[in-house]
Amino acid sequence: MISLFIKRQFGILERNITLLVLNFLYVFLWGLTSGKLERTGFAIIFSLIVIVATSAVKEHFSKLYYYSAAAVVLFWISFFLELEFVMLLSHFFSVLFFIVVVVLALIRLARAKKITPLEFLEAVNIYFFLGIIGSILFTSVYLTNGEAFNTPVPLHAPSSLIYFSFVTLTSLGYGDISPVSPVARSISIFLSFSGQIYIAMIISMLVGKYLNEKSS
Repeated sequence: MISLFIKRQFGILERNITLLVLNFLYVFLWGLTSGKLERTGFAIIFSLIVIVATSAVKEHFSKLYYYSAAAVVLFWISFFLELEFVMLLSHFFSVLFFIVVVVLALIRLARAKKITPLEFLEAVNIYFFLGIIGSILFTSVYLTNGEAFNTPVPLHAPSSLIYFSFVTLTSLGYGDISPVSPVARSISIFLSFSGQIYIAMIISMLVGKYLNEKSS
């Protein structure tokens, strides 16, 4: 598999650097293109993120390959067929995959005895993953209810929902897109809460480990 090739060719640090670049592309490049080009680029970048994330944390959970394969295959099926049921199924497996990756990465961070650039990279990538999970959930809500969000301009998926997810995660709350349906509001509250808790937790964890390393 591609993730096995990546694992053999690159170390864990290189894989996390690659993952950071892909996450950056996923978040910051949408809106620069439109139409079929945007959807194709989104699909490619998303698939690469899943593959590289699998190679980065697979050693902690051998069944992760199955989750990643299901997420990628269903994603591309939904890309070509554009059937709502297939899209929602793809979103379910994608969210499940990223939740497993986040949990495994957090466990590795908690067990790390030294603070190196790898730990900082993993912490940033986890934050990106939380935003990606939010964007997938918001997209699912929008697919099932086109009036779930209130916006002064037509909502442009996926870029608008990626933007809204990270604005919510960071608690910026510009107000240009606002959740209207109960489900959208619940996800927004949970994502905003998760973002704040994660920042507080990860800073205290990294600083605590760094101070313990200095004192020992």
